[in-house]
Amino acid sequence: MKFSSDPCIAESQMRAIIQHLAAFGYIDADFDPAERRFIREHIGKLVEQRAHDVGGGVSREIIRRWTQHFHEMLDEIDQRIQALFAEPVSSNETTEQFVLSRLKLGCFELLKRFDEDGQREILAAVERLMVADGVVHPSEVRFRDELLRLVTATEELDEAEIQPVAAGEVMISEEQHPRPPFEDHELLRRQEWDFSHDRVTFDRQSQSDMELVHEVTATLARQQAAGAGRLAGATSLSAFPPGARFLDGHVAVVSPRADQDCELLVLGDLHGCYSCLKAALLQADFLGKAQAHLDDPRHHPPIYLVLLGDYIDRGRFGLTGTLRTAMQLYVKHPDFVFPLRGNHEYYVELDGRVLAPVRPCEALDSISDVAGNEVLVTYMRLFEALPNMLAFGDMLFVHGGIPRSDTLQARFSGLASLNDPELRFEMLWSDPSEADVVPRDLQQASARFPFGKRQFQQFMSRLGCRVMVRGHERITEGFLATYDDADHKLLTLFSAGGAQNHDLPPDSNYREVRPMALTIRRRAAVSTITPFEIDYARYNDPRYNAFFEDKLPG
Repeated sequence: MKFSSDPCIAESQMRAIIQHLAAFGYIDADFDPAERRFIREHIGKLVEQRAHDVGGGVSREIIRRWTQHFHEMLDEIDQRIQALFAEPVSSNETTEQFVLSRLKLGCFELLKRFDEDGQREILAAVERLMVADGVVHPSEVRFRDELLRLVTATEELDEAEIQPVAAGEVMISEEQHPRPPFEDHELLRRQEWDFSHDRVTFDRQSQSDMELVHEVTATLARQQAAGAGRLAGATSLSAFPPGARFLDGHVAVVSPRADQDCELLVLGDLHGCYSCLKAALLQADFLGKAQAHLDDPRHHPPIYLVLLGDYIDRGRFGLTGTLRTAMQLYVKHPDFVFPLRGNHEYYVELDGRVLAPVRPCEALDSISDVAGNEVLVTYMRLFEALPNMLAFGDMLFVHGGIPRSDTLQARFSGLASLNDPELRFEMLWSDPSEADVVPRDLQQASARFPFGKRQFQQFMSRLGCRVMVRGHERITEGFLATYDDADHKLLTLFSAGGAQNHDLPPDSNYREVRPMALTIRRRAAVSTITPFEIDYARYNDPRYNAFFEDKLPG
């Protein structure tokens, strides 16, 4: 391998090679000691070569430190691959199939960084790895051949469709650490109670939640009736006049006036972490600001709450904490709260039984032994009614990402197409890739499929959008500017997590996440996006969270 003379680039090359070899070690579902030993030895040889290329003066101690550093990098990459086995998957694929598709994507992304000579050198190292355990597994051969075909294939993309949004500006500011002006709020406190595991008690308790669900679905139906057909014939979100606000099917649209300031509080996946939801609401003073605007709209700008979905599963308080609170907030402020649908808000009915096609499905499992089928059907109908996306000026809020390229080509003909069931479903599941363009075969390999940067830019240009804010992906930073160009930005937000968060099971890998939220302030045509860390620990305290009364250990 010929390494760059630039140490930063050479470091990236080493990471790419190590990640590629580690991923390939998992292809036969058995990353055995011989393969691990081969990679560690190969790292040593690459370090020796890199030291030789640098020239004289590289001591044995430095070579030892480099080798140790890259062995640690191998361990880190290995742990990241193992974490894929804990990710949620669709019911129509196994965890192993999902992991395989992600490994294939990772190898594709890495190979695309190199020229043809570099690709050949990496694949030659892979050939040696394949025989390191003494057996060439057929799955390894298939993976190598398919990977080579994907890398050498040409994907067509109409570059003329990628156009900048005409006006406006978006800035991402430094992270803040707001403190809540009030420790608690009555609207939140009074609904902090959990379901009983006794069937008779559950039947009585669930009546109030079912009434709340019916109120939410009725309110959504009224909004949908008022906004029906507004997207018809529109090809760009800029076509709607300032002040427009409607819900057409499953697409909410708000076109803010340039002369009016406004604020948005945005939360990503919550996954039963009610402490994160409550903390963020109080840190941003959402309820206080919302009431102030209602009381005196001339002197207090409006504040909107955008919830990116995945209220349930993983954490302890999905149905009773995050989902119930989201519904309460929507019913109280239906014009200012947008509870979007996530891929976990997806139930189906089969042979008279309600099932969750997303695994794991802790929320459904937690009540399936006490809830009658009518309760489960009511939740299913709620999930079907939730909006999939919010277009707010030149920003698009959605749970996952963009549709597959072939689906978009076949089904998109204008903004009304965003209500197409297939497009909506795919926008719940997709994730961004480091590649510019992800081949269609690779997109078809998993329900949770990848898309490339240029594919994203093309989709956003079609809508007339500058920024997409999405959740769906467990990112340990909590907030990440995945694509950060002047014309098109993709921001990923994850609001569940916390190393010591008692909302989560002790073994949850969400504890590795630093949960984050966003405030977005719009003034004229300028939007300032400010991330802030969610102070979940304050609301693990039973003094400020009734879910934890008499429940905390010790």
